[in-house]
Amino acid sequence: MKIKQLLLIPCLFIGLPGNLYALTVDELASQFESYKKQQATKFKQLSTKNHDLNQQNRALKQKIEATQDQVSNNAAAVEVISENFDGVKQSSGWFADTTIGGYGELHYQNRSTENGTHKEEVDFHRFVLFFGHEFADNLRFFSELELEHAISGDGKNGEIELEQAYLEYDFNENASAKAGLFLMPVGILNETHEPNTFYGVERNEVEKNIIPTTWWEAGLGGSYRFENGLSFEAAISSGLNVGNDFNIRKGRQKVSKQQANDPIFAIRGKYTGVPGLELAATILHQTDMAQSAAVAIGSGTLYETHAIYSHAIGAGTFTGKALYSRWEIDINDPAQQAAESQYGWYLEPSYRHPTAIGDIGVFGRYQKLSYYSGAAKKYNIWEAGANWWIHENVVLKANYIYKEDILNSQADERGFDLGLGYQF
Repeated sequence: MKIKQLLLIPCLFIGLPGNLYALTVDELASQFESYKKQQATKFKQLSTKNHDLNQQNRALKQKIEATQDQVSNNAAAVEVISENFDGVKQSSGWFADTTIGGYGELHYQNRSTENGTHKEEVDFHRFVLFFGHEFADNLRFFSELELEHAISGDGKNGEIELEQAYLEYDFNENASAKAGLFLMPVGILNETHEPNTFYGVERNEVEKNIIPTTWWEAGLGGSYRFENGLSFEAAISSGLNVGNDFNIRKGRQKVSKQQANDPIFAIRGKYTGVPGLELAATILHQTDMAQSAAVAIGSGTLYETHAIYSHAIGAGTFTGKALYSRWEIDINDPAQQAAESQYGWYLEPSYRHPTAIGDIGVFGRYQKLSYYSGAAKKYNIWEAGANWWIHENVVLKANYIYKEDILNSQADERGFDLGLGYQF
């Protein structure tokens, strides 16, 4: 029996149409071969993809290993840089905690007196450098070195002066103490006298001759500030050494091998609790103003009080200043009793207005002055002028001055001053 016929027998038994299974063995074999080829092709494709994936995995693994190596190298480099930075920071810490600043003033004067004398003079009045250093948050050093009149030395007009060199320690936010060479706590200009902070080319003559600005001594000081704007400052320091001319300004020894037999005691109260307002009063006392020398002078007491008030008017600011200062001195020479009371006061209104080219301010000032220098000196002084701040810390100045000598009308002086000042 043929094989084909045998394949039909099962179909007969199950009652199905025989033509549905009329495939020959050759046809089945051909389909099977086609299936095998398809499977072989798919297997080859899968094998190829698997090979590619393996290569990608190996490449990715190499990249991961390289990245890990780079991370390790970077970490090592960062550690080295950090160590170097810490070393640099430690070595340059003194510089990071040190500050440098300064100020300077160039003046031109053109003045004439009633007796016919005339003065035209240009002078680089002051060149000052500040140096400060912070040892800790509550301990710092401050100093001020000044060259006056451009050049110093034998026969020269100028001087090199150390005006400040002190340490300051904060006990807390309100209380502090200082020791060394410092400016006396008195007046308006004595502690704040950078040229961009005041009107007029020259400093006012009341504070110059009575206080006398700029005045510094060596000693100890302490201050306490209340939250309501009230503060107190006290100091004990080296004192004046006044000679037979009874001139207070000449009694400054500037802490240069000076006599220190008798100290000065100073106390100041200040109130700044109202915006724009400053009220202050100072008392200084020295028991022996001649430092035990054979001079007919005994004790002296300085009284000083001042007020500053600023108020916005329009786009600008009006400021009014008033100061009164007086020495009461025990003079033992009956012929020099006029030196016992030396005083001065001034009033200064001003108005400062911002413009496109910088702030411009105008001022007027009246001074009443009576002091002693071998003989009595009495003056009425009128001034008016303007400041132009071409930068907050750079100022051009001009003023007119009339100085009336009450005791000698032939010594009346009038003229104008020009000035340039800066601070940084």
